[in-house]
Amino acid sequence: MPKKLMLFLPLISSLLLSACSSGIQPGKNQEYSQTSYSPLKQDEPSGQEVNEGDPSVTGTITTAGNPKHVDVLDFTHLELGDNKISASPQRGFVFSCMTYYKGSGPAATGWWLNGDGTWDLTKKAVVDGSVSWTHEFSITLSGDQRIITGNGLPDHTTGVYPISSTDDAYKVDRNPNEITNQTIALTLPANPSLSASATCVGGEVGILLSGIAIFNAFDALGRDAAANEVQDGCDGHPQQNGFYHYHTLSECIEDVAAGHSALMGYAFDGFGIFGYYSEDGKEITNADLDECHGHSHTIEWDGQTVEMYHYHATREFPYTVGCFRGDPVVRGLSIRPGGGQASSGQAQSQFEPQPAAQSQGGVGGQPPQAAIDACLNQPAGAMCSINDQNRTIRGACDVLPQGTQLACMPLGGPP
Repeated sequence: MPKKLMLFLPLISSLLLSACSSGIQPGKNQEYSQTSYSPLKQDEPSGQEVNEGDPSVTGTITTAGNPKHVDVLDFTHLELGDNKISASPQRGFVFSCMTYYKGSGPAATGWWLNGDGTWDLTKKAVVDGSVSWTHEFSITLSGDQRIITGNGLPDHTTGVYPISSTDDAYKVDRNPNEITNQTIALTLPANPSLSASATCVGGEVGILLSGIAIFNAFDALGRDAAANEVQDGCDGHPQQNGFYHYHTLSECIEDVAAGHSALMGYAFDGFGIFGYYSEDGKEITNADLDECHGHSHTIEWDGQTVEMYHYHATREFPYTVGCFRGDPVVRGLSIRPGGGQASSGQAQSQFEPQPAAQSQGGVGGQPPQAAIDACLNQPAGAMCSINDQNRTIRGACDVLPQGTQLACMPLGGPP
């Protein structure tokens, strides 16, 4: 199905709802809205019954939209974000820890690319299918921590993956990966604070309230993932390890707030990710946000009204988090962040980790002792840093390809 029809469904639905009754509040995820969403306290039951079983093809997703929100961007000419990688915070770019991209991407160029550095969202292909999953996801407040767990399967339907050869999306993107169960275990600061300087992002930047991770804005070739890859009707697709994820805000997470958008999820530094709209209901653009894709003003946060920094999703690249304004507590949730699929059908990793501070003298292919020490008593994926010749190298704890020892490895390849 073309994206064009899906974009008009919210308008049609909202008009029908308004005609039927002015008292009806559209939105299927009321518990996730800015005004009514309340995380569970520790030991408080979620009340959600989870049934085991295999995914089955069923149902469709439609959204009611919000008639009080006003879009200002031209969806037929959105600027491409290909290769907008920066070595420092920069508005409209991704301050990426990864400095090189050596994976593979779609097999062909999409017909929705205009050829002038823009792309047409309304013409973009969407992966067919409507597959339901057994969804598990919870958010619990415990003191100053926000504990998030889940199985990596969404609360909405997905397209059929691997992409079928009969799907029109297959002409462009032959994603061979399946969606599989994952283990989500994430602890974020409930009241994050701004750090002295911004931090680069790895392959993943946060998690949305659908229980699905949001990756940075790039595909495995360093191009605009939203424009070049093909996702399903809820803006998701799986990477090589079966990890279903987004690169943009999912259209299947409804924004039911009137004015300022509702909370949509959390970045890995603990700050909130909100939807497309500002306090007056007008669509937010990059010009309204800082270099990391956020700003500060009064918002609703865990049932309180507070002045707080937060990120926004936009329909302009880089779509969500361009860099972290707080200190990220994890690199990512998948085994290997980022990722894409090769046109040959072979999954490729978005980057290959290298041991940090190689110049400090690793022996026989082993990481230097400083890289090992930085990850003592740390779990895989924990952020780390070591000092190397008057500079600090940031990375994440990971296992070398041919070993069992955790070592600090930079997110962007060799330093």
